[in-house]
Amino acid sequence: MLIDVKIIDESSVVDLNALVTTLSRLNGRCGAVVLFIGVVKGLVEGNRDVYELEYTGIKDVAIKTMERIAREEAEKYRLSQVTIWHKVGKLKPGEITIVIAVLAESRREAFRAAEEILERVKREVPIFKLEKRSDGEFWVIGDGVRVKRELREQTNK
Repeated sequence: MLIDVKIIDESSVVDLNALVTTLSRLNGRCGAVVLFIGVVKGLVEGNRDVYELEYTGIKDVAIKTMERIAREEAEKYRLSQVTIWHKVGKLKPGEITIVIAVLAESRREAFRAAEEILERVKREVPIFKLEKRSDGEFWVIGDGVRVKRELREQTNK
């Protein structure tokens, strides 16, 4: 099993074609590459414009946590390769935030694993998301819970 985990900065270009080409050639027994690409939403909560998401994190802990998740899910689903790349920095709507790719013998295993890896990354990895939008700034916690950033916090910046 191969694990490829990294935190990449906002200016890094993600070459999805190279990733898929590499994965598809790694193991002749594997017939499934599942790729999840998360992007910044431009509208949330109905009609709120998002101008920017700012991702920050505890890099060393985030990498170790993503490596653990990748190993555990690779063993559980018998995956040949797990890739988790998460961006940090200031990202605009439409820009890539996360890439999860898995290589497996079976499409069922690959789809289940990719979804589970994504959910675990969102819950377990110490990467924090500040949503800057038309009605203020909000910390996004877990799966879409938003907490308005306090004015006091903004002025201490």
